[in-house]
Amino acid sequence: MIKKVILLAAAIATSSFATWDYFGLLQNNQGSAKAGIYYDTDDDWSQMGLKVAARMNATPQLELSLQGFGYQFWGETDCDACSEGGSGLRDLAIGVRYALDPELYFFLDFNLPIGKDKAKGVGTTAPSSHEMFLYFGAQHHKNIESIKGAAYGTEAGIFWGFEHHNVERGLELRLGGEFDYTLPSMPLTLALGGQFWLRLFKSEYDNGNKDVDLHDDWSNQFKFWIGATYAVNSNISVNGQIIARSADIKKKSKDPFTIGMEGDALGFTFDVEFKF
Repeated sequence: MIKKVILLAAAIATSSFATWDYFGLLQNNQGSAKAGIYYDTDDDWSQMGLKVAARMNATPQLELSLQGFGYQFWGETDCDACSEGGSGLRDLAIGVRYALDPELYFFLDFNLPIGKDKAKGVGTTAPSSHEMFLYFGAQHHKNIESIKGAAYGTEAGIFWGFEHHNVERGLELRLGGEFDYTLPSMPLTLALGGQFWLRLFKSEYDNGNKDVDLHDDWSNQFKFWIGATYAVNSNISVNGQIIARSADIKKKSKDPFTIGMEGDALGFTFDVEFKF
């Protein structure tokens, strides 16, 4: 039981989830698909994999998306006693965004835990925590009229994870924002963004005899990124980001089990998006 709990905590700590972006919906029955790689590292641990996603404009005010799916190549710690592994399918999230007006949206994302949730051995992290969850909230974006080519997007949402493997994380508030600037001389957009997560309520797990409160409310997670998107033409663009993140789990109990957030890491993503 203890080994299972430790491995589950490691999987949760390396999970990642976000809405498609903080900016406008697709228009005129348009769709897009993107595929790319991600890499994260922290000391002797690293993970790398492939992510694919797609979205389409169902109506002028409604956008549907499939996110987060892909294949993790590895998720492991480099040590003599550690195992090699952590490969397998990732989860699939279904997303909906509804535009109240051209600058304000409501969103709802639902995660289907179809990925591999079994770690291979000591030091490996599975591609999925097997956690079904809802993430819902609102977004606002606006072009900055005083700076041609500049825009910002913001997001505020609630993350609600359902009980799984006798574990239930506390409700979390998630805030994010990004500033974009498209150069006047070329189709290159530079981006600077960040996220803040705050666990509002205590997490708990069933140790086989009773539910144990972890007293981890007010734990937090920060993430910052810089990125660039180059539009090859009106239908194809390439995007890259460098990402740094840091977590602070506010443990008020002596229980060794921890339900993490994304954890500490430095990494990058690179993808290509095709519009159709």
